[in-house]
Amino acid sequence: MEEDPRNIAIVFTRARAVVGLALMAAPGWAGRAWLGAGAAGPAARAVTRMLGSRDVVLGIGSLSAIKEGRHGPEWLGMSAVADGVDAAVCLFAPKLGWRARIVGVVAALSAGFGLKLARDIADRRDAASDAASAAVT
Repeated sequence: MEEDPRNIAIVFTRARAVVGLALMAAPGWAGRAWLGAGAAGPAARAVTRMLGSRDVVLGIGSLSAIKEGRHGPEWLGMSAVADGVDAAVCLFAPKLGWRARIVGVVAALSAGFGLKLARDIADRRDAASDAASAAVT
């Protein structure tokens, strides 16, 4: 039995918003988990909060768009681009520790999964639109 990509996307976008809230609420802990002990300073906490707020906005925006049935794939695609940039930075920036590399791999997987969901939802939306157009003619 195949799951509906829309339902999977709803869970995925809620998880993104929750991760963003966690980054905002506990930036010191999240920064240390992400970059190691040196990431507990005020600048690192500020950047972690900014990334958290971005993920809250992308998560809630994607969730709203998916539930409305209009621009969900576009929001998921934009979120995947953000994850792709995160992945590139974490994987290729010099002198980052192993924790950042793990976050980079997770971000790359999230980007790929988000793009797949976006494509699947867009394909279903297009098929429904084509069916509706055929029924009218």
